[in-house]
Amino acid sequence: MFHDLALKLQHQIDLNNIGLAVSHRRSVADFQKSNPGNQLDKFQILAEWEITNDYQNTQVDYELLDHYQKILNIPNFWDAIISDRRLMQNIRATYFQDYRSPYTHTELLQILQTALIRVEKFFNSVQPKVVISFICVTLTEYLIHLFAKSRGIQILNIRTTRIKDFMVFSDDIQEPSNRIQKQYEDFRTTPIEKELTEQAEAIYKDLVKGIFQYEGVGIKVTRRIHTIILKNFIRIIKSPKVIKILFQEFSIKFGRLRDRHDPGLIKPMFHNCLYKPLLKQLIKINLRNRYVNAAELSSHNFAFFPLHLEPEVALLVYGRYNTNQIEVIRNIASSLPTGMELLVKDHPKSIGRRTLSYYTKILEIPNCKLIDPNVPTDPIINHSKLVLTIGGSAGWEAIIKRKPVVIFGNTAYQFLPSSMVIKIRSFHDLSESIQNILYNYQYNKKSVIRYLASIISQSQSLNFYSTLLNRDGVAKGSEQHGSERKEWNDQITLLAEYTRKCITNA
Repeated sequence: MFHDLALKLQHQIDLNNIGLAVSHRRSVADFQKSNPGNQLDKFQILAEWEITNDYQNTQVDYELLDHYQKILNIPNFWDAIISDRRLMQNIRATYFQDYRSPYTHTELLQILQTALIRVEKFFNSVQPKVVISFICVTLTEYLIHLFAKSRGIQILNIRTTRIKDFMVFSDDIQEPSNRIQKQYEDFRTTPIEKELTEQAEAIYKDLVKGIFQYEGVGIKVTRRIHTIILKNFIRIIKSPKVIKILFQEFSIKFGRLRDRHDPGLIKPMFHNCLYKPLLKQLIKINLRNRYVNAAELSSHNFAFFPLHLEPEVALLVYGRYNTNQIEVIRNIASSLPTGMELLVKDHPKSIGRRTLSYYTKILEIPNCKLIDPNVPTDPIINHSKLVLTIGGSAGWEAIIKRKPVVIFGNTAYQFLPSSMVIKIRSFHDLSESIQNILYNYQYNKKSVIRYLASIISQSQSLNFYSTLLNRDGVAKGSEQHGSERKEWNDQITLLAEYTRKCITNA
C-alpha cells in the first residue's frame, strides 16, 4: 500500500527522495514476487530484520543511549520497547497470549541501540519532509516518530475512527487524533455547516438503532468445533505445498528469509488449525456453568468491562500502563459501589488464545463474574450501570446508549464532556471517579453530534482494511464496483488525494 501511495504522491507533490521502513522480510519477498514491476529499488529501505538479526554485535553504550534520550526529548525508551509485542512478549504472541520476553535486558538495549543508530542514519540520508504511517506496532516505527517529532518533521499517522469507513490522519501516534479534537473544539464557536450536521445526524440515528459496524471490524463466523478441526486437518495433510512450506520454514530460520521476528508457517498453522479449537472447547466445557448468560443480565446490578484482544495497539501504545488486564479488573472490582458486581466479557477472537487459568484468576475475584463470550455486547451495555474500558469501542457504544463511561487509556473520544466519560490517570482516584460519574451523569447529544461532524470533516471514506490491507473476514465500507484492480486503484487514489491535502494544508 505505501509503495503505491508513494508513487501516486510523486506525481502530485515534489518527492525527490522516498524512504520506506519495512518490518517483515517474508512479506517484502512476497510483494516483490507478486509485483515484478515494483519500484522498491528506487526507494531507500530501512529493513527491521537487519536490526534484530545483527544486534548481537552491538556493545551497549549507556552514554550513547542517554545522548539519544536527550536529543529525542524523552525520559526513557520503554514506551518504544513496550510498543513492540515481539520484544516484550514471545514470538508466538501473534496467535497465543504469552508474556515471556525472548530477550534479556541487555539484549533489549542492544536491539534498541542498533535501531537508534540505523534510524538516525536513515533520516540523515532520506531527509524527509513528511512521515506517513499506519498506527504504530514496532520499535522501529516508534523511533521513526520520535526522530520526526524531534526534528519538526510533519507526521501523518492514519487510523480508523470506528465510524463507518472513515479513516483519519493524526500528527502523532497516540489517540485521540489531534485533527478531530481540534475540529471539535473549533465547532464550539464556529457553526457546523448544514450538510455536515445532516450527515452527522444520519450516522447518529444509525448508531442509536444499534448499527455500530465499521469498515475493517472482524465479522464473526460460527462453525462447530469438530468441523473446524477436521477441515483444517484435511487441508494440512492434503496440501500439495507441504514441501514448499518446509523449505520456506527452513529459509525463515536459516536462509534468505531469515527473520527472528517471523514465527514461520508451521507453528501458527498448527495452533490456529488444531490447538486453538481444542482449547476453545476445553474452556467452554469448564466455564459454561459459570458464565452469566444473556437471560440473567437483568438480575444483576453490574458494571461491564470488556477484555481487549492481546497483543493490541490499544494496550501496548494507547494504554501501556494497563497491559495487565487482570490487575485492572481487580482494581475496578474493589472500587465499585458496595453491592455492585463487575461482569467481564472476553473478546470473541481471544477464546483459544488465553489459557483456562487466565479466566479462573478473574473468577477468583469475589465480586467478579464472566459473561458468556457469545453474548452480544448490545444487551450487556443496555443492562449495565456503568461501562469501563481501557480503550475499546465498547466505550463508544456505551456513550451512544447513554451509559456512564470510564476509560483508562488514550481513546478517540476521551475529550467528550466529563459528564459522560471520565479518564482515569491513577487508580487512587478510581473509586471517587466512579461515584462521581454515576451520581452526576448527564448526556449531551450536541457534543456527540459535534464529535461525529468533526470526524466527517477531517476524515476520508476508504475501504482501508478490506481493500488496501486486503484483510479477510472484515466488514467492507463502500460497495466495490468493477474488478479488484479497479477497486484498488480507486482506493489508493482516494488515499493519495487525502494525504496530499493533509500535507499541503499543514
